[in-house]
Amino acid sequence: MGDLAALDPEELAVAWLSGHAELTTALGGPGRVGARNTPPYPRIRITQVPGGSAPGWRWTATFHLQVEALGDLDRSTPRPLLRRAFATAIKALHELADQTAVPGRPVVTAVRALSTGGWLPEPTGQARYVGVVAVTAHPPIA
Repeated sequence: MGDLAALDPEELAVAWLSGHAELTTALGGPGRVGARNTPPYPRIRITQVPGGSAPGWRWTATFHLQVEALGDLDRSTPRPLLRRAFATAIKALHELADQTAVPGRPVVTAVRALSTGGWLPEPTGQARYVGVVAVTAHPPIA
């Protein structure tokens, strides 16, 4: 059994979404998923937020991840395009629970949307859709 404390749900989600073909197409190309609000845009930003549970930190833990679809800084990204990218990212995260376990990789057992997401521009006016998902996972099995 692996170390639950070493499980990084943000890294897991970014890696999965970065390689997701449908999301890459929806965003207009690769290199548009990460933990920062940096070009190129549109992009998906994933950050871990408070919440979740890890009873006894023994085997599984549930982490809350904020998922954001961010538009161009000049506010030129069409809102429907951003909404589609956001919905595609949420759908892709749900697919994580259906993946076959691979030795050496964390195993996601459940993904649940905690909020359906909504339009909430950044304070700068930059276009943004935002929502939160709960990801339940356990460390890799040797």
